[in-house]
Amino acid sequence: MAKSFLKDVYDVGKIDSRELYASWAATYDKEVKENGYVTPKRIADALKDIVSDQSELILDYGCGTGLSGSALWSVGFKNIDGLDVSEEMVRLAKKKSIYRNLRVFEPSTKIPVQAEQYKIITAVGVIGAGAAPLQVFSDLLSLLPSNGLLAFSFNDHTLKDPSYEKEVDACLKVGKALMVHKSYGKHLPKANLNSNIYILKKL
Repeated sequence: MAKSFLKDVYDVGKIDSRELYASWAATYDKEVKENGYVTPKRIADALKDIVSDQSELILDYGCGTGLSGSALWSVGFKNIDGLDVSEEMVRLAKKKSIYRNLRVFEPSTKIPVQAEQYKIITAVGVIGAGAAPLQVFSDLLSLLPSNGLLAFSFNDHTLKDPSYEKEVDACLKVGKALMVHKSYGKHLPKANLNSNIYILKKL
């Protein structure tokens, strides 16, 4: 029987996340799909309702094995680049033939993206407990041009730490961005987990 990694990923501080995702890569899609992983579809559907030009180039930050890219592709977005810290997961994403370009980068270095290179950046299930630190939120927003969109999610484990939503609220309060979508709903329903999804427009 294959090892389940889903509980391990939220055991913050007790396991190296890159090592975990490297080990999890081969069975990741199967395990999260078995638990009804729906956040990628929720974000893709929300973006489809907001973005009129679906040929717009999207950066799928933290693309993993490509489930987020697959969701974007399924609603009509066909111009997608992927970026992730896990070589093992990116190797699997490449097999899906969704992405225009795929890159692996070191998380300790600057995000290898030029300012205003993308008008839409997604970070689906990427920022929060067991994954990328809160700083990534500000880093991604800073890369967008004016009126660019940042679509991301915080799951229940992440929402238990108020600093995440406080950071978003502070960004809105000082006029850095405008919230154009926010909704709470299913994330991994068979694991009894929900998530907030957000789409911010940079001002």
